[in-house]
Formats: sequence, structure tokens, C-alpha cells
Amino acid sequence: MKWEGLRKKHPDSWVLFEAVQAHSNEGKRIVEDLSVLDIFNDSEEAIKAYRKLHKKEPQRELYVAHTKKENLEIQERKWLGVRV
Repeated sequence: MKWEGLRKKHPDSWVLFEAVQAHSNEGKRIVEDLSVLDIFNDSEEAIKAYRKLHKKEPQRELYVAHTKKENLEIQERKWLGVRV
């Protein structure tokens, strides 16, 4: 699914999704295709679900975003050290 289609289908919602097809460009992660995992009305519930799933499967590229954003802009962060 594309971000534009998701916004139309679920306006004013918090979305937990996985990047199916994505690439990096100038410090930003560009998600071209995504898979919706869950929809929320509350940001705290969305983050809780993200943390639970990320802890269980850290290799997946998961994100939480609100559909009010016209463009999906994800800043990349460089991690120093070891993730546990």
C-alpha cells in the first residue's frame, strides 16, 4: 500500500506499519510500499504496540505515524553501540 492510499482509507489515525519497500536518501528513509499492521486512535497505544512487536522481532522495519501527515518523512538515526 502507498502512504496516500492509507491516508484516504484511515484519516486522522495513528498507524503501525512495516516498510515493505524502502530506501535511504540524504538522511531520510523513503517508504515506497508499506503493510499496515494496526490502526489506533491513541498515540500511546500505537507506541506500546510498536515496542512490543519490535522487541519480539527487531529485524523488521516498523514505524508509527499519523495520517494527518501529507508526506511520510522519516529521519534516519545513526546508532552508536550495541542494541539489546
